[in-house]
Amino acid sequence: MKFSIRSFIKTAMISFLLTFTLLLCAQERPNILWINCDDLGRELGAYGNQDLHTPNIDRLASQGVKYVNAYANAPVCSASRSSQITGMYPSAINVLNHRTIDKQKLPEGISSIMEIFKNAGYFCSNGWGHDMARPGKEDYNFVGDNLFDGTDWNQRQKDQPFFAQVQIHEPHRVFVRDKERPISPDHVTLPECYPDYPLIRADWALYLESIQIADKRVGLILDRLEKEGLSENTVVILFGDHGRPHLRDKQWLYEGGLAIPLIIRYPKKFEPRTVKRDLISLVDVTASSLKLAGIKIPKYMHGKNVLNGENRKYIYGFRQRCGDAVDDIRSITDGRYKLIWNRMPEMPYMQLTSYKKLQYPAFTLYQDLHKKGELKAPYNQFMAENRPVYELYDLKSDPSEFNNLASNNKFKKVQRKLFRRLNTTLNKVEKHMIPESPESIAKAKASSEAFFRKGIVKKNLSVNATNEEILKAWELELLK
Repeated sequence: MKFSIRSFIKTAMISFLLTFTLLLCAQERPNILWINCDDLGRELGAYGNQDLHTPNIDRLASQGVKYVNAYANAPVCSASRSSQITGMYPSAINVLNHRTIDKQKLPEGISSIMEIFKNAGYFCSNGWGHDMARPGKEDYNFVGDNLFDGTDWNQRQKDQPFFAQVQIHEPHRVFVRDKERPISPDHVTLPECYPDYPLIRADWALYLESIQIADKRVGLILDRLEKEGLSENTVVILFGDHGRPHLRDKQWLYEGGLAIPLIIRYPKKFEPRTVKRDLISLVDVTASSLKLAGIKIPKYMHGKNVLNGENRKYIYGFRQRCGDAVDDIRSITDGRYKLIWNRMPEMPYMQLTSYKKLQYPAFTLYQDLHKKGELKAPYNQFMAENRPVYELYDLKSDPSEFNNLASNNKFKKVQRKLFRRLNTTLNKVEKHMIPESPESIAKAKASSEAFFRKGIVKKNLSVNATNEEILKAWELELLK
């Protein structure tokens, strides 16, 4: 009997200690919070833009690390998000075509980051920044079941660590006006890659106002973490899912389409007001997030542990079909030079994209000005009927990427080096690519056409509206 009692007490003590230890570990493991702003470029006060007011994101930057050379791997939401959530380049897992028509499950052996966090005991949530009771945007190009446990980290068990995503719609189009702090189109500084026209100024000003709206939502999230006592033990990572939503940016592999802000705050590890110039990709954010939580990074991931000191030498860009615009483009940059490989050079830059025709005033403005012979160089380059196979840019001297050096003999060595690296990487990550079928492409085009028809009718225009009529509608809307 004594032996039984002693054994019982010993077993109970061991069980208590194990439970206590697990609980302690759970409390000590950091929470990971991704704040994903849709279509957010680097137009923030913290990144030097003085034309708008972003006090909350600027505060986050002052409390942590700001990466000034961060990039998405794809310039459109579904491909970029699918890439990031797996830590893999999109062509490797067939998630590159925007809003893939015939979605498949991820290849065997490949998991989403949520599954990995769940297996480590984390609660995984995805909430809408406007209302955390609602699910946030996913937009993945693969079939997944029960990817998240809930919409809000407050739905987790007591002391359970969480991996949470908060999705903020702004500054995605349609832009949202900031009635509290309107921005005058007359007082903005346009990026040099855009021609200076009143319509483009007005559109740019609204983009900046939408960023201010996103900033307010970020402020509510940061204030909530503080109120709930979670700030010290939560790794906050803020980024854009790809570059800014403008004509030569989103859907393209130029800087405007891939360059994003990336800010990380974790008081236990990172010094405040730190600026990092390291090259970093969103797939690296995935790998680094796992490492920060003490979870082993799967070997199949293309992401590197950059947040914790690992080095990345190159950033890769991938573009395939976006809506009804079928294309095939790849890019590589070492931070100084960028090589773009147009694998469908017969296509014009301005091929029909129903999404941009409906929502981008510059899409119609360019066509109208070009028809009149009024779109001056270098902006008229975008109206060419076809494209060069290769585009090479010196990002230091030509950040707008207008001066193509691919035919310049002085840069042949640079081009050969970048192409060899790009081609070697693509041979690895594209060997299992499955081309879209003609039927799938037809479905995508029909969907885009329906989107345009519905939207143009809402603007009180005919589906056959001329460029002049569409421009007039934009002027009435934006040049009030």
